[in-house]
Amino acid sequence: MSNTAWNFVGTWIGETQFDSTETHLKASPAHLWEIRQWGDTVSIESRWEGEDAVAQLNGLLSPDQKSFVYIGDKRRFEAHLLDTQHFIIPEWDTNDIRGYTGPDYDVVFSRPGVAELTAHAAWLKYKRNHAV
Repeated sequence: MSNTAWNFVGTWIGETQFDSTETHLKASPAHLWEIRQWGDTVSIESRWEGEDAVAQLNGLLSPDQKSFVYIGDKRRFEAHLLDTQHFIIPEWDTNDIRGYTGPDYDVVFSRPGVAELTAHAAWLKYKRNHAV
């Protein structure tokens, strides 16, 4: 196992990120993830905060193990480590739950605890570094 492989393993709290101009939007419930790793595969147990239903997902780690790819029914998503306490999946909060109208939103996943308080700041830094 490489020295970065452990970075995704464990418990994460996902928070949908909204631009400050989107003040009409309310915070989304948290995505709760438990990630395990077997070789180049990450196994994810995911559920929404306040719900009991658990979804099983699998992703494939990149060779440097600083990102992983999840291929869904209709789209491919790539998770990127931002630091040891955060990772992001751009456009993970898709508009399918909004009748396919509107944008897809980025989700920042944080380690439980203090890191959750800095999720929005981590997202803003990511946006600054990846501006088109």
